[in-house]
Amino acid sequence: MLALERQRKIIELIQREKTVKVVQLSKQFEVTEETIRRDLEKLAKQGIVQKTYGGALLVSRSEEKEKDMEDPSFDHRIKENATGKEKIGRAIARLLGNQETIALDSSTTCLEVAKQLPQDKTFTIITNSVSAMTILSQYKGVTAISTGGTLRSTSLSLIGPTAKSNILNYYADKAIISCKGIDLKRGVMESNELEKEIKQSFIAVAKEVILAVDHAKINKSTIHKLMELKEVSYIVTDEPLDKEWEETCAKNKIKIIVAE
Repeated sequence: MLALERQRKIIELIQREKTVKVVQLSKQFEVTEETIRRDLEKLAKQGIVQKTYGGALLVSRSEEKEKDMEDPSFDHRIKENATGKEKIGRAIARLLGNQETIALDSSTTCLEVAKQLPQDKTFTIITNSVSAMTILSQYKGVTAISTGGTLRSTSLSLIGPTAKSNILNYYADKAIISCKGIDLKRGVMESNELEKEIKQSFIAVAKEVILAVDHAKINKSTIHKLMELKEVSYIVTDEPLDKEWEETCAKNKIKIIVAE
């Protein structure tokens, strides 16, 4: 039986039974448990099932709706707090030094950085953003490097093992990263695991990390932990942070920049 046919039958089984076990599926389809785990991993990435300990269960309609809210489309995100993102992008662009190598993620906030790079400086920019590559091509002083990888249409980003592997071949002076939430106790959070892995690769090769985060993401938690607060060099946001945040950032030697 081909993998696609087996996965289709697994979906039918989960829709009927609501939950399945790896051991059960391994016996039923006469394949190894590792093969079944790979099948469930693929279905989980497609948003069809949710992996559980030793098995999987069907993603309900309410969970699908919640997932869409956590990870909305690129067109939707680019309209959210557009003024705040523009301010953040402009403030971050001022932090970048001449001839630096910059890692830039695929967020709409980081796209604003690409739009506002100073014309009198030169940069090498590594990005997994298809939209950013288009904008960067308009600069004479920018060498733009794509991570390569698999296109994720909802975010116009490049993800997957190829992108991760390529990123790790570079060194960056600064990584400019956005996120889905930032929390005093939980740290920096991301809603999509594949995007999280790419951002973590950028962080791993960078000397400094600039976190681009608008006010709506402060004190918000999501499912995946991206990094600890202490790994951040700068927080650039569009509204002042409260005293507790200021004290925590001072303790962790994080510079706060409120964009104007």
